[in-house]
Amino acid sequence: MKPYIYSILFLISIPFSFSQTKELVLKESYEIDKNTILEIDIDNASIVFEESNDHKVHLDYSILFDKDSEDIQYKVFKGLKAKSSKTNNKIKLEVKNSMYLGELHSLDVDIETYKEHIRGFFKKRRANEFYYKSKDSIVKEIDFSLGTDSNDYFKKLKLENPYKNYGKSPRKFKQDFIIKTPKNVKIKIKALHSRIDFTYNVNTHLDISSFKTYYKFKSINNENNSFKLMNGIFQAEAISGGNYDLKDIYKVRIGSFSNAMLKTETSKIQIGEIGKKVSFKDFTSKVHLYNFSESFADFSFEGKYSELNVYKVKESNYSVKVFGFNTVLNMDGTKTTFGNSKEEKLTKILEKKPKENIISNGNIAIELENGILNIK
Repeated sequence: MKPYIYSILFLISIPFSFSQTKELVLKESYEIDKNTILEIDIDNASIVFEESNDHKVHLDYSILFDKDSEDIQYKVFKGLKAKSSKTNNKIKLEVKNSMYLGELHSLDVDIETYKEHIRGFFKKRRANEFYYKSKDSIVKEIDFSLGTDSNDYFKKLKLENPYKNYGKSPRKFKQDFIIKTPKNVKIKIKALHSRIDFTYNVNTHLDISSFKTYYKFKSINNENNSFKLMNGIFQAEAISGGNYDLKDIYKVRIGSFSNAMLKTETSKIQIGEIGKKVSFKDFTSKVHLYNFSESFADFSFEGKYSELNVYKVKESNYSVKVFGFNTVLNMDGTKTTFGNSKEEKLTKILEKKPKENIISNGNIAIELENGILNIK
């Protein structure tokens, strides 16, 4: 079926509010079964995934414009390409927008408000950097988040002072792209400079690769999941199963993580709770592990040039073994460097055994080369 794509000469204007119009880009629905795969290839698109209440995939893509913005509409649609099709059991969606339409770095306030408050944002972020967090508090942060820390900061300011004028975003248009999918649809995504928000729990296979893309998930639960992300933001309230390869991700925030492998590089990572069977390999990242769950069994961490912050293990009944080379250990206010030798051989830095005659609640194995370990 031919998708509903309109040129600028044939746009259908739908009144959306007193100050906006809604221009339709694409609207399609496709029947699916348990073997259907939704394959998505997008550039500079912002998509919200919702659960479908029937056995169809629904694609609904529009652009919201401020009124009296014909010149803006021309620029937007000049750089927009969107099409969809279904062949056998594969639904394909391709959206190739120009950078002009991208929303990654858009402000929710005017530039003067941004300049006025940005110092307070950096000050607060530094003050909160080493605070302990519960799993529930991480989940709340993810649920609240708009993506970047700065937009989250201004969202909070607006909620705290609802009657104050923080100005209007300079953007005169916004994407309104909803994909409704049944829970049994497998999804494959290739994304560039995009935003993707899943508003339901995903239990089917996800195969995702992207560059400079912001992700936000509820729970992800499938042993075959495969994520290869470079640059951007990755937030998920709960993850169980799969392999996650994250490089240069400047905001990784996960509520709980279990039965999965995590490979990271040059990223900033916060995990609220470690569950069963987690393997973690890192290079040059800053990692905060706040809690270990009651069902926690085995956790391994291998890092090179990593800064690892582990909380609440001193008072717990875990078995902990730490090996390192040229690694700094910070614990109880004391800083010690271990394994600084010509052999570059890993040596035992720390061992914590469970209490006598009490079975260990779990095993933590850490190897660090040229790293920093903070035990708090």
